[in-house]
Amino acid sequence: MSLLTSSIDLDMIAPPITEDQPQFPASQIDHLAQLFLQVGDTVRPIILRRISPISFEILEGYFEYYAAMKAQEIDDQFTAIRAYVVPPDRELAILNQYQFLRSLSTPPANEKIDSLLINPSERQSDLEKIEQTIERAIANRLDQKIAATIERIVEEKIGSSFQAMTKQITNQITQQLDMHLSEIKRSLLSAPVTPSVTPSVNQITESSVPPMETTLKTVTKKNSKSTGTNQPKTRSSGSSPTKSAIKESDPKVIEVLRELNTLNFGDLEYKLLKSKSKKFARPIYELRLQQPDQKFQSILDITKVEGIAEKTMLKIIDAW
Repeated sequence: MSLLTSSIDLDMIAPPITEDQPQFPASQIDHLAQLFLQVGDTVRPIILRRISPISFEILEGYFEYYAAMKAQEIDDQFTAIRAYVVPPDRELAILNQYQFLRSLSTPPANEKIDSLLINPSERQSDLEKIEQTIERAIANRLDQKIAATIERIVEEKIGSSFQAMTKQITNQITQQLDMHLSEIKRSLLSAPVTPSVTPSVNQITESSVPPMETTLKTVTKKNSKSTGTNQPKTRSSGSSPTKSAIKESDPKVIEVLRELNTLNFGDLEYKLLKSKSKKFARPIYELRLQQPDQKFQSILDITKVEGIAEKTMLKIIDAW
């Protein structure tokens, strides 16, 4: 069975425990990090052991790991390193092979000791630098992932709730407008009608022209005198009905009928205030709703309302 390498994210590799960390000069780590950035990866894969579905620990290749963390600190696009993830059943054999090959390239003992003789204070300083490098690289990586996750969540929340918020705000505005309109209408209906200083056209007409009812009575009286005694003074039960005093061809009567068919209830109440007939607003409005096409065909249809005789209808027309 062949052994294949994988590209493993650096933030999935558990940092080595401080006591187990080999000591490497910072200058060498910086130099190898620059080589990694030039090539894009390491030519010698590190060896990892899987400790969870999403994390690994280093078995061999600490030097390469520290150099990779330094390379990520320099360029955040460098996020992974090539590695062997060893199966548990072949871990020992792979480690033996790796150590044997490394021993062949190890310099003689004296040369090795000389190369590793480092001032303790310098070694401690290098170790602190390495730790800081690792911490900064991990922190930067975590910040990037957290920022990306927050941005994605915010976009999803905004996208899913935008329509609901828009609908809710629209409903609230509509309800508030309806409430304000109702309050304005109630205040207008309850406010007393104050006569204006300048008389209106209707007032001038009413003051200069005798009411229609008075005119009709005068005309009727004259006609009775001119016809003599043959004309009966009262209508018997068997005679034909008296002709209505309301002329439906009169422009004012036509205008009153048109508005009776079109005004809403509030405006109808306001109009009937002039003739002190506000109490008939509701019966007239309900009777209109019962008519064909919800409209009166004749002004005399209004007299079907209980309490509205032809005399009352004339009074309403005069004051309209």
